[in-house]
Amino acid sequence: MRLTSLELAKIVSGELIGDSNIILTGVNGLASAKKDEISFLCNLKYLPVASETNAGVIFVANDINISPHLKNKNLIKVQNPRYAYSMVLSIIEKEKLGLITKNIHKSVSISDNVKIGKNAYIGQNVVIEADTKIGKNARIFPNVYIGKNVNIGDDCLIYPNVVIREDTVIGNKIIIHPGVVIGGDGFGFITMKNNIYKMSQIGRVEIGDDVEIGSNTTIDRATFDATRIGSGTKIDNLVQIGHNVQIGKNCIIVAQTGLAGSTNLGNNVIIGGQTGIAGHLKIGNNVVIASQSGVSRNIKDNEQVGGNPIAPINQSIKIRTLIRKLPEIYKNLRKMKKELKK
Repeated sequence: MRLTSLELAKIVSGELIGDSNIILTGVNGLASAKKDEISFLCNLKYLPVASETNAGVIFVANDINISPHLKNKNLIKVQNPRYAYSMVLSIIEKEKLGLITKNIHKSVSISDNVKIGKNAYIGQNVVIEADTKIGKNARIFPNVYIGKNVNIGDDCLIYPNVVIREDTVIGNKIIIHPGVVIGGDGFGFITMKNNIYKMSQIGRVEIGDDVEIGSNTTIDRATFDATRIGSGTKIDNLVQIGHNVQIGKNCIIVAQTGLAGSTNLGNNVIIGGQTGIAGHLKIGNNVVIASQSGVSRNIKDNEQVGGNPIAPINQSIKIRTLIRKLPEIYKNLRKMKKELKK
């Protein structure tokens, strides 16, 4: 990346205050940034650090007048400094990815009737089974396994050691991080006369456009029909999504969360880390679930809940605060009981 401060301001739709000819080639945190690097200030507690930074340009919020505190700094005022910074990170990432040679390595195993779009990069030791389709501009890194009759859209980025099992459908502009398993068998078993019998999982997984899936996350295939992930959804590392789960659009699911089979999430749901959600539940649109929650009931649209078992978020906070005081409460109750016996 090589941009002037004026060019950068135009890219992020910001207002430049300072030198318009600063040459910028990278990004960094406020404390470490150099004269040719971009940084950002979101939290005013870092204002003293910003006043001492060597950064060539700092993104700041346009609704807070901090210019007097940073008189000698080059600033770009934007609506959201973090978002502007992310735009620059995207430019740098695209440049790095653009350096990857568009070719198919000689060690790739490609079965019959496979269709691969233009400008694809497929790295060493990738296995692609029969009847699979891969869209244009695909970047598939080494040691990926793609099963039979998989359909992968355009502009997808699949990192090493991903497994995508048979019949999976993946949309456009998907990012799949290392170690993800898509389409593994759902956890379906039947107990009869003290024996455990496997219920075959013959469904598939369907993933919409612009979805990102974090490292070592697993998405199980459906027993029948499909496990579905809606467009725009972002899934963190180490998330378990059970068979026949239905996830709506633009959801955020944070690390170490588990969704049991046949649960249905609406659109714009946010689930904090280490949350467990029981099976066959309905979670409405715009729901927020706090970290480390245990969800065992349906949740209506727009609810904000937390705790185990879940309660409205304000009530959950009060409960957790009260739990910390239980030893003191118990001590006082014993004292009162002794006094009543006198």
